[in-house]
Amino acid sequence: MDECFLFPKHLREKVQVVLKTGVADAGARTNAMVNTIIKCINNVLVISDQYHKYGPHNAVDVLADLPAMTYMREEDYEAYEAQKNATCDGVELHQGHEGWKIDKYKFLPAVERAIQLNRKAEWYIFLESDTYLFWDNVYRMLDNYDSSVPHYFGSPSPGKKHRPDSKSEHEEQIWFANGGCGFILSTAAAHRLVDRPHNAVGVQGPRLTIEYEDDIRNDCCGDSILGWALHDKAGVDISGLWPMFNPRGLEDVPFGKDYWCEPVITLHKTDPHQHERPLLYKDLLFSYLGNFSQRDDWDAAFDAGFQLDVNSTVHSSLDACEAGCFAHHECQQYTWHGAHCYYLRALYIGRAKEPDGYHEEEDRKYVSGWDINKIQTWSLQHTCEEGLHWVKPSVKRIY
Repeated sequence: MDECFLFPKHLREKVQVVLKTGVADAGARTNAMVNTIIKCINNVLVISDQYHKYGPHNAVDVLADLPAMTYMREEDYEAYEAQKNATCDGVELHQGHEGWKIDKYKFLPAVERAIQLNRKAEWYIFLESDTYLFWDNVYRMLDNYDSSVPHYFGSPSPGKKHRPDSKSEHEEQIWFANGGCGFILSTAAAHRLVDRPHNAVGVQGPRLTIEYEDDIRNDCCGDSILGWALHDKAGVDISGLWPMFNPRGLEDVPFGKDYWCEPVITLHKTDPHQHERPLLYKDLLFSYLGNFSQRDDWDAAFDAGFQLDVNSTVHSSLDACEAGCFAHHECQQYTWHGAHCYYLRALYIGRAKEPDGYHEEEDRKYVSGWDINKIQTWSLQHTCEEGLHWVKPSVKRIY
């Protein structure tokens, strides 16, 4: 049976999906994206820094007609040309190549291309190659909004500051949607940004990329300038929907009151998982960790934890570390490493970690464990019976 047979075609036709990648992107990311997130989407626009194949799709070089040679800063153009020369010579580029320097130039032309390709879409959904998106939750969310109204959805990050007028002493903070976890523009917002009306004598306005050429050359981040352009030109500010749009990877989600009954729209830097019903953060925690058994070669608290006094007995052994966590009312989990005990107040999945450091061989290991009783108590007290937390737009609730 065709895996995409049941994908809602009538909903798919309402959106234009735009995937931003690069010729140096990791092949594993390409395979994961092609075989899961965009597998059933037949109108994906793949934008890149070269013309190349992206699975069954053809990636478009959106930098070529800027034109890149005069548009980019000199050092950025050199990185752009170096990539072209490398691929022409058959050199395999890898993630971490200097392609990151030119990534910021893709955001504005990506929106231009999306409008050019599909002016009738109701929603424009922008992803990166390591964004994981849950389609069912996306459609459920969008069903609550009118695409003819300007909307700009994503996870808010602080961007440019500016004075609203020359007499103002107060700098206004502009917020933008973090590109890594994806963002969504309604048709009204996208057209306000990109459309080029004619003036009284019939002269058409400049391209979006030309209007903000100096801004993008002098800023670190394309998603930041996109947020600024939406505010400055289109009069559209972000409707922040964190934590449903999440800039964290799965391993770094601090499960608790902010990440529990909220539906998951996107995750960043996370391996794909398939789910049949609206996915909540609590589902991710329990499905990934299972019975929360103690794990060897696993770091769940070392970087983000708190420590008891250096003279505390919890640092005397792994068993003492575990017992101390169970006795401490704030400790949800622990990590033992380097003859030292680290505690955490939130629930983290953590990640695999090989032994390291200059300690005795046994103490070089990372061993992590969870207080099952506290976790079960929390779960029983937070059942989500009151309903899902479809969060409302806000820039006060941020990552």
